[in-house]
Amino acid sequence: MTGDQDDIWYNLGWGPWDETLTLPQGPPSEQDREQQELPRSLLAAAGPGVVQRAVFDPALKQYASAMRAGEPQFATPETAERWHTARRRAIDHVLAAIADSRWAEHLVLRGSMLLRAWYGEAAREPGDLDFVVVPATWELAEPRTERMLAGIGRAAEAHARAAGGVRIDAAGAVDDEIWTYDRVPGRRLVLPWQADGLPSGTVQLDFVFSETLPSPAAYTEVPRRDGTGVHRILAATRKQSLAWKLLWLIADAYPQGKDLYDAVLLAESTPLRAELLHTTLVAAEPHWAGRRVGPGALVDQDPDWSEFAKEYPHFGGSAEEFMGRLLTALAPVFAEEAHGPAVDGYTWRLRWLAPLLPDGRREAARGGMPALAGWLRSRALGLTESIVVIREVVGPERCTPEQAAAAYVAELPYGSSQLGYYERNPDVVRNALEALREEV
Repeated sequence: MTGDQDDIWYNLGWGPWDETLTLPQGPPSEQDREQQELPRSLLAAAGPGVVQRAVFDPALKQYASAMRAGEPQFATPETAERWHTARRRAIDHVLAAIADSRWAEHLVLRGSMLLRAWYGEAAREPGDLDFVVVPATWELAEPRTERMLAGIGRAAEAHARAAGGVRIDAAGAVDDEIWTYDRVPGRRLVLPWQADGLPSGTVQLDFVFSETLPSPAAYTEVPRRDGTGVHRILAATRKQSLAWKLLWLIADAYPQGKDLYDAVLLAESTPLRAELLHTTLVAAEPHWAGRRVGPGALVDQDPDWSEFAKEYPHFGGSAEEFMGRLLTALAPVFAEEAHGPAVDGYTWRLRWLAPLLPDGRREAARGGMPALAGWLRSRALGLTESIVVIREVVGPERCTPEQAAAAYVAELPYGSSQLGYYERNPDVVRNALEALREEV
């Protein structure tokens, strides 16, 4: 790497990054990575006339410079078309490798690749592949995770070698841990590819672990980008895709413009039931069990539209325009949620927390109340929701809400900040019990 490029990495700063700032080509040096706290998976395209900009990526916020390389831009339309054609072939090789592998039944596709299959040119050009690893009991740290990632890389390289034209370098792959949308752990795998006479490129694969599917996945035919057939891939449905997009817009610390754009495409063509939206919210953040979801949940958000416009300036529009379209499309969903029968807080929460009860009963059978309480804390259930689960697991006829609350507090670790909080603030328990009696 040249001294000039070192200076550019050094002068990037900590973000946000101006749309006029371009990344140096190729990977940063190890010294630059350490000094600037750059992601290991940051790998910019290299070649004459190619430009990429730094884009903020919340999934990498464990790094001070939480960036990825944005969509590339080229000196001529002809080069752009040839390069995108080559990347589509590389993505096809990766999808074919996955579809033919022993991991096919464990990977649920979601994201931009599906939207492109459903909406064509109206959707974003896919540059990455997003998967939920199933079952949810498969943990990131298991040895089979490394075997899967390495196996997918080798298989994709073999597919590309057999077809010719695009070369995938499995040995040159880089990876990173990611925290997808603040909630669940994951791993990012970046596979470099090359094609004669073109700037280099990458295929980014994101794998998310320990995430519950609120609705079943289905085998879906995803057209090959060269028009020669389809990939048969386990994938999220349109309705589940929309529910996830809304979750990320409503509940994320850093809502993204790309999710707002995608949500509008889906919402304007996909009828969504309030039940699936609420189930999806509760699966990710259990405190939503105590609320009705209305338009205010979206209005209060501020998606980062500038980062989206930096990558996709040709789509135009504004965050305000697309949010207005989204709220209009979702009006029937919010009306369905609002007009449901009025019930007390306990009954309303039980409706949404019921899917957790089988696991709760297994934990209680395994280790009694200590195991159940520890499991509730690991699932990030608050006091009010935990009271409902504990009472239902023990048996409503044998356990009052007050007894369930006492059991929860009694199992908090001695000397913990949580226990101290409840001891100093006895009104917290009373307020939780009152919330279960109040009408929702």
